[in-house]
Parts: sequence; structure tokens; C-alpha cells
Amino acid sequence: MMKKFVILLAVFVFFNSAAYATSASRRAMSNAARSNHSHHSSSHKSSGHSHSSGHHSGSHHSGSHHPSHHSNSYYNSHYHDHSSSQPVILTDSVQELNEIKFPNCYQHYAIKDTTTDYYSDGSKKVYTKYTLYNSDGAVLAENCKDLKHIIYGGRHYFIINNSKGYQLVDENAEPITERKYNYMTETGINRLIVRSNEDSGLFSNGKYGIIDFAENDIIPIKYSSINSIGNDIFITKLNGYYGITDIDGNEMIPNNCDSIKNIHNALLIKRYGKYGLANKYGTVILGTNYDNIKKLGDYILVKKNNMYGVWDSNGKIISEIIYKSIKLDRNMLHGKTNNDEWVDIR
Repeated sequence: MMKKFVILLAVFVFFNSAAYATSASRRAMSNAARSNHSHHSSSHKSSGHSHSSGHHSGSHHSGSHHPSHHSNSYYNSHYHDHSSSQPVILTDSVQELNEIKFPNCYQHYAIKDTTTDYYSDGSKKVYTKYTLYNSDGAVLAENCKDLKHIIYGGRHYFIINNSKGYQLVDENAEPITERKYNYMTETGINRLIVRSNEDSGLFSNGKYGIIDFAENDIIPIKYSSINSIGNDIFITKLNGYYGITDIDGNEMIPNNCDSIKNIHNALLIKRYGKYGLANKYGTVILGTNYDNIKKLGDYILVKKNNMYGVWDSNGKIISEIIYKSIKLDRNMLHGKTNNDEWVDIR
């Protein structure tokens, strides 16, 4: 009986020892694998990446984190999702911080934060945001997608674009404008071109107009487009038709034109298939009752009833509409008379 017990005990010890050895062996193999993977990853990252950031003297501060070609190949091979055809973002992004100093402004500065995400297919996306500070380093506005500084009447203003849309704010970043806009830019003194969202919600297509810094409507916010053409005048589009308004809201040409375009230093107007001219200040020179108006070198050729005249580049008359044809030869203007003779015009 004792002999059988000893034999059974020996068998039990043998099998338990074998099981323990197998388990220990598996743990050792797992640890070795993890160690090898950790060493492989750290060697790639330490040799392929460098990160630096600092605060330098002067008006420019930057910090960047740049992946190398070696690290990109590593991430492409280790982090690409082969189950999807969509590109996968790499684990590291490149971030650059730049300090912005505003002209004639010592009370404010901004930090421009540019982050670039790199994808496994070689593409990238760039994100930019701004943070506005006062001279004491206190944050006045953050997460701004756009930031512009304006000085008017000895005071400092900012146009910012954040989660609330575009706003005009004062030197403490307190809002001045109350309505919702998804576009705002300065155009002349105490004037802002805006696009409103009051009727259609934020970030939808709205109507354009011009306001002053007190948010008074100078040009009503009702136009499909407003384009500055210099000299404080604007081409406006309303219900598909064009007109001209000055910066103070005075209508110079009503919105009943098929088109208004620059022609040299003048404006070409088309209405009901006929053409006219306005000078660069929006004053009509020729009413829209001409068959055609077009460029002729540095001049403007005008046609009516199959006869031609010529104006200079500023819309000033050189010749009445008395010629059967007009040509420009060796920088000289020549007109063909009713007798079919070519004469010098200028």
C-alpha cells in the first residue's frame, strides 16, 4: 500500500513540474516578444522624430514636431488599417506656433496655432486657429478661425471668427455686433462688408451688405454679392441684376443691368442687349443705347447704327461716332470716312 502511494505521489509531482515549466516558458517567450516590440518601437521613434518648443526673444515664436521619412514608412506599415480603403491618420501631427504682432499695437498679440495631420496615403490636412492675448498674457479670445486687427478713431478693434460666427469686438474682445454673420471684412474707414445668417441659421448662404462699426446698415443686407471696384464704389447684385452703389449707400446705377464690367479704367454696362459706359467713379458717361462697346488697344471703341467712335481708357471722348470703321495701326488711330478715305484720328 505504501509503495503505491509513493508511485502516485511521484507521478503527481512530475506532471505539476512539467506544467509549471511550460507556463514559465510561455511567460518568458511573451516577455521577450514584448521587449523586442518595445525596443523596435522606441528605436524607430527616437531615431525618426524630434520635438522642440521654446519661447524665443523677438516677435516670432515657433515650435515644431516633424516626422521623418523613416518614421512615415514605419507608421504606414504598422498603423494602416488594411480592412478599409480609407487613408488612416498617422499617430503624430506637426504643430507650429507663431506669435503675431499687430501694427501700431502694443496692448495685444496673438498666437497662430497651425496643426498638420498626415495620412497613410501621403495626403495631409492643415488646421489653423488663433488665440488673442492682452499685453499681460490674459486670454481674450480663443479657438478663432480668423482674426484681423483694425484701428479706427484711436481705438483697437478685432474681427474674429469663432463658434458664434464672425463678430466685431472691442479691445477687450467684448462683442460689438449682435447679429449673426458668416463673413465679415473691412472695406474703407468705419465700413464692414458682411454676410448675414439671421434668416437661415449659422454657416448657410445669406445676403451681403455694408455696416459701420456701430452695426448700422449703410448698404442694406439684401444683395447676392457686393464687390469693391475701388474709389469707394461697389458693384451689387440683386435678384440676378447688377447696379452700382457708393460706400455711403448712395445708389448710382440701379440694379437693372445685365452686367457691369471693368473696361480699362471705365465701366462697361449692358442692359437689354445695349451697352453704355460709366467712369471709374460710377458716373454714367454713355447711356445704354449703343450696339457694342469694346477694347481697341488702350482705347474704347463705341458702335452705334454701324458707325464708330472712340474714347480713351478713362472714358473721355476722342472722336464722335462718325466713322464707318476705326483701326489702330502703329499706335495711331485711323478712321474711315463716308467717302471711304482713311484719315488720322490721333
